[in-house]
Amino acid sequence: MKKIVRKLLQGCSLTAAMFVFQACYGTGEYEWGNSIQYNFRIVDENNNTIDGIALQTRWENRDDQGNLTACGRWEPQGISGTDGVVSAYVYDREFPSTIFQFSDGQSRFEMLDTTFASLSGMDTVEIKLQRIADE
Repeated sequence: MKKIVRKLLQGCSLTAAMFVFQACYGTGEYEWGNSIQYNFRIVDENNNTIDGIALQTRWENRDDQGNLTACGRWEPQGISGTDGVVSAYVYDREFPSTIFQFSDGQSRFEMLDTTFASLSGMDTVEIKLQRIADE
């Protein structure tokens, strides 16, 4: 009986410590429950899908004069597949101050940084990249 009471008290102590830790420090800045998934279809100037395009995001805050006051670090989101589709999860409070960066690690296409004034998480947005001219 003594061992059962001891295990019960140890379990309660651990639970109480975990509760205090979560109350003080939270559960993390980027919970998937508070994020919205955005889908992009990457195409070239001839509307052919492009694979291997990396998508990164970061947020920025600007004052009334347009001066940068704060920004986050670039967060890798994914790489487009053979269907040209890549998805990004953006924390809901960071939109619309999120910058989406589309880049090609093989230097076939120009890099594109863009923002959106409004964007539905249900749509797939077509992103058109320009091919770098052969020299």
